[in-house]
Order: sequence, then structure tokens, then C-alpha cells
Amino acid sequence: MEKLEFGVSDDDRKNLLHFVDTLQKLLGDLISADQYFLPKFRDDYKRAWRELDPHFYALKDAIQRADTNALLTHGLLGSPLHLKLKVINHFTEEFMLYGIELVGGHKILEKLLGAVNRLLATVVDTVGTGSPIHTFNELLISIIQDDS
Repeated sequence: MEKLEFGVSDDDRKNLLHFVDTLQKLLGDLISADQYFLPKFRDDYKRAWRELDPHFYALKDAIQRADTNALLTHGLLGSPLHLKLKVINHFTEEFMLYGIELVGGHKILEKLLGAVNRLLATVVDTVGTGSPIHTFNELLISIIQDDS
């Protein structure tokens, strides 16, 4: 998997848009790898994944149109957003470095997707769309293949 970084701009709205793009790339890479989630659900999560594209576009459109005060009120601007992205980037770097091969690597992936899910939930709540992405991510967390 290539190196991924969430939030790379001084513009917080652009960081939110980049978050969505990077999340789409991350999830796509994880799903394509066929090694991170329980094989029993592989056909189902791959089929569901293929149907999510329009939801990513809608989420980005809603972020672009979102009221700045709403973003601020929900902690999606400034230091609160920067902290969330920093935590996500920390777990992204750990996962890229150690992957799932490391004993306990599934826990790193769980923490990464959990941190992503918390930010995603706030974004979805604030802009009013993207719930299918959020739910899909939650389900992926629950089917991470245990490496112990």
C-alpha cells in the first residue's frame, strides 16, 4: 500500500475534502488486498463497496456547501480538526509500517478505522449525508480478521 496522509492543507475545508478522498483510497486498498477482513464476508463487502462511489461524491459536495459556523460548532475547523487528523495519521503511519502481519496488527487497523469513524460520524452529522459510508466503515471494523 502506498503512503497515505489525511489532511495536508492549511485550509480546513480542503482538509475535510482530502479526508474523504484519502478515506476512499484507504478503504479501496484494504478491500482489494483480501487479507484484512473475514473471508466469509468478502463477496458481500466487495459488492457493497462498489455501490458507495456516489455517496463519496455527495459527501464531498455537502462539505463544500456546508455552513462554516456548523463546521466550527462540530469541531471540524481549527485545532479540533487538526487533532483528529493527527491521531488518524498516527495510526495510518503505524499501520503502513507494521501492517496486519505484526501480531496485534489487527488492533492497529481497528484503531485506525475507529479514529476515522469518529471523524466521519461528525462530518456526516454536520453535513447531513454520507451515512452509508459511515455504516460501511463500522461494519468493516467489526469484521477485521483477528491475527492472534
